[in-house]
Amino acid sequence: MELTIKTHYGIKTFLDIAYHHESGPVQRKHIMTRQGIPTDYLDLVLTRMKEHGLIHSFRGREGGYHLAMTPDEVSVWDIVEAVEDHKIRDREALNTEHSQSATYVTEPALELLAATIRRNLKRLSVEMLLDEGQNRILEKGLDPVQMMENRPAAQVNTATHASHQSKSNTRPIPRPNTAFSS
Repeated sequence: MELTIKTHYGIKTFLDIAYHHESGPVQRKHIMTRQGIPTDYLDLVLTRMKEHGLIHSFRGREGGYHLAMTPDEVSVWDIVEAVEDHKIRDREALNTEHSQSATYVTEPALELLAATIRRNLKRLSVEMLLDEGQNRILEKGLDPVQMMENRPAAQVNTATHASHQSKSNTRPIPRPNTAFSS
């Protein structure tokens, strides 16, 4: 199953903010750089997640975006619901007349499929995704902190970078996670 581009960018954005949850607000420019998200999409998903109460924004030099809840309290479905236009599609579906085939065969099948996807995405927490990502990074012998703290060289201020590094902003080594095991 392919995700829409809004959902893809919404999940990437939320995971970036969630990864840095304990170290304070994350600046938009750093999310854009680390995740490679175009400005228009980033602004859209940040606005929608803020409207849905998933994140807070703070202004000022030390401002940025921060989670409104802990990563284990947010499901992937919460992100999908925030960034997608489901209400518009649902209204359009109600206004369409269906054939008997659609009414008795295809529509119920599609409703079952949508309900199954929704149920599974509600079970999948952001914390589970973060743990799985960290496990994969560690299996490759890479440093997760190094990967998630990458900023463009031109934007790194030595004093700021040093003070930022002194904060405890690393995720703990995760417990074994079998959520994605085959």
